Amino acid sequence: MELPWKSVEAWCRKGRAYAEQGQYNRAVECYDKAIRQDSDRAVLWYYKGVALAAAGRDREAVECFDQAVRIDPTCARFWQAKGQAMYDLGEYGEAAGSSGQAVKLAPDCTDAWLIRGHALRRIGRTLEAIECYDRVIKVEPDRVEAWLARGIALASERRYDAALDCYDRVLTLDPGNVNAWYAKGTIQILLSRYEDAIISFDRAVSASPGHADAWYARGCTFAALRRYEGAIASFDRALSIRPDDEEAWYNRGLALQNLERYEEALDSFERAFRINPDFPGIWYRKAIALKKLKRYDLALACFDRAIRENAVDAEIWYQKGMLYTLLKRYEDAIECFNQALRLKPDHLDAEYYRGESYYALGDYGSAIECYRAVVEKDPKNVIAWNNYGNALYRLERYEEALICYERALEIEPDNLKVWSNKANVLSVLSHYDKALACYDRKLRAHPENADAWYNKALALFILGRYS
Repeated sequence: MELPWKSVEAWCRKGRAYAEQGQYNRAVECYDKAIRQDSDRAVLWYYKGVALAAAGRDREAVECFDQAVRIDPTCARFWQAKGQAMYDLGEYGEAAGSSGQAVKLAPDCTDAWLIRGHALRRIGRTLEAIECYDRVIKVEPDRVEAWLARGIALASERRYDAALDCYDRVLTLDPGNVNAWYAKGTIQILLSRYEDAIISFDRAVSASPGHADAWYARGCTFAALRRYEGAIASFDRALSIRPDDEEAWYNRGLALQNLERYEEALDSFERAFRINPDFPGIWYRKAIALKKLKRYDLALACFDRAIRENAVDAEIWYQKGMLYTLLKRYEDAIECFNQALRLKPDHLDAEYYRGESYYALGDYGSAIECYRAVVEKDPKNVIAWNNYGNALYRLERYEEALICYERALEIEPDNLKVWSNKANVLSVLSHYDKALACYDRKLRAHPENADAWYNKALALFILGRYS
């Protein structure tokens, strides 16, 4: 039974004892009894606030710290505690202000500088945050938390080499620091140092096998190196820890797609979709997988849904157009390629396949315009030069067709298909001797080609070389 005559000091000692045992609510009850006896003692409000904060009751803790600083505004410890509670509540501006007051009163208070640095970083005042971490390091050169936070702040300013120096300092002080290895790996990815990043993530997951973010980042790094089996294995580990991670499922699907394991890829995309139906790009990726699986009706439906969600992505229109070409729906394909080119005028693949679609429809004039646009922007494109020539040939513009074939052969002298086309146009132009040289070139590579033998024989016959 509690006795009413217990002193303030006795209740305070009892409250601290409960707090040391983790019984924070019991501690608060004791501090309340002390405060009822002496409500003007700032330290009682402070102790109560500390217990409330430890119990996760940060809003009530702030009220106590407010009482403490009202009674004694010169105590840095009270301001620091308020700053920490405000930070935990996500009120970073207030946290920066309170911890700032603390460091004015106690310039060497490293904990207050840390809180202020963290709060300033959260509200985008990164350079000021770095100054705070520098103040901590000046007083405590081996303060791991300060070096780590300084690295994160520098990284957000894209000062990657300086950030890496901070992480290396952390790892000198604490070689098993998982957060430093993970942060170092993320910077190495940004610097395209993928092999180094894998080493860092390996160290992170070795120290903490349950670090899902490190496994996920490791998977992304393997994917960047096109080592997709390693990527899938890493994503699987991440998902075993965090099975509802839609990004891991999505990127797992991309890796499987790159390995042409389309059924498995589709399953991964479906898993990501079930977790988050609004995940960006999911309908498009499902459409690509379904197209590869030749499930064209479903693929079209997914492309339509992808376009409803993101009608300004030229690649979606282009891929939908490619699906229409597979279905020989060339008018629909042209509409899609037109839309892709409206959104991205330099999309050469869309321009090229628009030409192919016009060619398939027999609209050789329009096809020529498309092929011309491609070779103007990509003059080394052998296939476009060849098909440009074919379209001109169809319109009996033989001299122009010959020029196209010659341009193609300047780029790729061993392209036998182009040699054959050149031979045909030379024959039409009655340049039979030159045509014979082209047929011979073709037959040296493919002596079994009956058409080439026939065309050669015809040219020889016309030249009167019957033997």
